[in-house]
Amino acid sequence: MAAIFFSKASRERMDRSPTLQRIGWLLEAGGVDVFWRICSILPPHRAAAFGEWVLGKIGPRLPKSKDMARNFHLAFPDLGEHERQTLLRRAWGNTGAVLGEFPHFDRMCFQEFDQHFEIVEKGNFDEYRAGRRNGIFVTAHLGNWEISVISALRLGTPLTVVFAPIKNPYLERIVLKRREGLRCNVVSRAAGARPLVRELSQGRSLGLVIDARDDDGEPVPFFGMDKMSTIFPARLALRANCDLIPTRVERLGHARFRITLHSPVQPSPETLSDKDQAIHMMTEVHAMFEQWIRERPHQWLCNKRAWAKTIVPAVPHSRPTKPSARLGSDIHAGKATG
Repeated sequence: MAAIFFSKASRERMDRSPTLQRIGWLLEAGGVDVFWRICSILPPHRAAAFGEWVLGKIGPRLPKSKDMARNFHLAFPDLGEHERQTLLRRAWGNTGAVLGEFPHFDRMCFQEFDQHFEIVEKGNFDEYRAGRRNGIFVTAHLGNWEISVISALRLGTPLTVVFAPIKNPYLERIVLKRREGLRCNVVSRAAGARPLVRELSQGRSLGLVIDARDDDGEPVPFFGMDKMSTIFPARLALRANCDLIPTRVERLGHARFRITLHSPVQPSPETLSDKDQAIHMMTEVHAMFEQWIRERPHQWLCNKRAWAKTIVPAVPHSRPTKPSARLGSDIHAGKATG
């Protein structure tokens, strides 16, 4: 999260001074902790609305807004500047709503599930309910990606979530504490593949958020441009003979969601190598991500540069093809719900 709140120059200065680094880390973790303490005394829908208001105000002024604005410009080159700024503000607001919901994970996902979720299954998951199959559930930074895990848990399959380590140890500690409300195991991405293979061999499923750029990955088409993307989930699914399941989270309002489990992505023809099969599978997954983002672009957190610096926005078409969502207006539909 330091990447959100501090500029690159500030982070570099902090890295050169252990004292400044520790002060910065403590300030960052303390601010998030205070925010979550406030949210914890509010009901879930009001906590989400509060978070949306806070980050909707300050988010566009944060250093990472530059990368987010560039991503929206590349993904939606036909939008005018005013529309892009509206989209940027709405996207930060959705991120704030996500943060506001953190203290309420247990309440939302387990104590009051029917008040906050609807689950749609576009495949047959009876084998999961019977405990005879496990899979790799993948999603994008959409809606509230954190609570995508509830779909697998509702199937009855135990789940281990792979998380990106946070450089700030104080912040990582309080984030992991809040994630305990999701009632799943967590494994750091830095631990490598071995613990994930072990989790699958023990009958657990995995959950990963995989839409961010991965410079160690492979080029995968995304909004008509190649994005360096991880193919690890597909390679692991092939290796472990388990399913790769795209999972979509749509925000219907404050603390209200629809989660859709899609049919497993099938491997490409056996004549291809494992690597080519994995690229084929991840291309299909990213095509789904793109469709979801086009439908609700304001629910996409894209605060890290998605494409190479050399890529420039396309020339607008004579007949604009704009995102189909109303640039975030539907997030307000749930203000009085929860």
